[in-house]
Amino acid sequence: MCTGVNVTTYDRPVVDARADVRVARRVDSPLRVVFPVRKHRERNRALEDEHEHVTYEELGESADGNPIWAATVGEGSRTALMLGAPHPNEPIGSMTVDFLLHELATNDELRASLDYEFVCVPVADPDGVRRNEGWFDGPFTLSNYAQNFYRPPPERQIEATFPVDREGYSFDDPTPATRALADLIEVRRPEFVYSFHNTAFGGCYYVVTEPLEPLHDALRSLPEEYGVPLDRGEPERFIDEAFDDAVYQLPTFADRFDAATTTDDESGADEPLLGGNAYDYASRFEDDVVEFAVELPYFSAPRIGDRTPLERSREDVIREGVQHRRALLEEIADPVDAVAEHLPDTPMAREAAGVFGYFEDELEAKLDWAKSAPETDEPGTVAQHVDERFIRQYHLLTYLGMVLRSVDHAAMSADDEVRDTLLNAKGTLEDVFHDRLEEIRTELDYETIPIWKLVAIQARAGLICLDYRQRKRGA
Repeated sequence: MCTGVNVTTYDRPVVDARADVRVARRVDSPLRVVFPVRKHRERNRALEDEHEHVTYEELGESADGNPIWAATVGEGSRTALMLGAPHPNEPIGSMTVDFLLHELATNDELRASLDYEFVCVPVADPDGVRRNEGWFDGPFTLSNYAQNFYRPPPERQIEATFPVDREGYSFDDPTPATRALADLIEVRRPEFVYSFHNTAFGGCYYVVTEPLEPLHDALRSLPEEYGVPLDRGEPERFIDEAFDDAVYQLPTFADRFDAATTTDDESGADEPLLGGNAYDYASRFEDDVVEFAVELPYFSAPRIGDRTPLERSREDVIREGVQHRRALLEEIADPVDAVAEHLPDTPMAREAAGVFGYFEDELEAKLDWAKSAPETDEPGTVAQHVDERFIRQYHLLTYLGMVLRSVDHAAMSADDEVRDTLLNAKGTLEDVFHDRLEEIRTELDYETIPIWKLVAIQARAGLICLDYRQRKRGA
């Protein structure tokens, strides 16, 4: 049994209080900032030097030549893969992997109580994480995060490029980092994949490949212990299936393939099929695999958890949100078009200039769905209004931040005429960026969540799931 987890009931499970105390103590120094890639690697190599039961292994190199590595601790009969920062704008998971790795290395009782070998990859996408490091030292504000945000296009994302074969469709063009992780999965064959994610703004919710019903109440209560609201707004994608309140199904490649090849597919937006995620690849070698993720925000808005009904339908709430986001896209369309041909041929610039067309298609699809789905005739809620009106608008602003960074990059080497074009467009885009950001600041009550709280929630949620699966195997 797992030390510190209540194994008789999951009404109020808690991880060993010593683990939370250690997280709380770190807030005074390292947990005031997010570690850069270099520091994670240094800490993992040092941990191997300090503990015989920790091994450090380099798996390969990324597209930019950065090392991909894993640190392993524990000698259990099953393997748990801890995958930090598969989306590089979501590095809190890397901090949680760091905490769990050090806790397991130094807490003999905890390590012995878990029948797992923990294979920890703190930074799955070091290239992308390095492009986010501009906000890691703070200040932790909506503006600074968005202006230093980077997310690669889908064809360069770790959890979209694992090799797959299904019904005549084949994908075998993984990123170098994905290939290194695929080789690791083939050798270690994990039965539990903890993929660490963050939302930027809003509340907490969970994503898992299968229902974990005995844990749902426990998982929902966990963020509330730290003052983090559950996200009860709209699902990330309107076609996502909810297992329970704030617990969603993680789509597998099979799910996405079936949706893409079904004539009545409702997703609407032209989303590339590409490859699979870590679960899809691990399932080749292990039948009983679960992939689990906790989506936690950096900035929380308490009203995202408010299910008070409004005096208008959910469809009306969605329509209002879509209209505001369309207006934003219209405001930036001309200046983005004006700079597109002058931007450098980099993943950031390609994604920044091209993603807004995808968002337009996504909005159209969502509106069409809202018009026809019977559940949208019900009253909308405060949480759904906050999500549609503000949270999703901020999501667009993070991509506008990538455009602004790409314009700055291009202007550094442009001739006078092109530089004038770039800087004129940049002025217009900055005005839109700051006006929309000020609207959010003025109309929405929100706060920045301390890093240690996010780490504590992710660490405890993972240990609760591991203990549950371990007990279930032994039943």
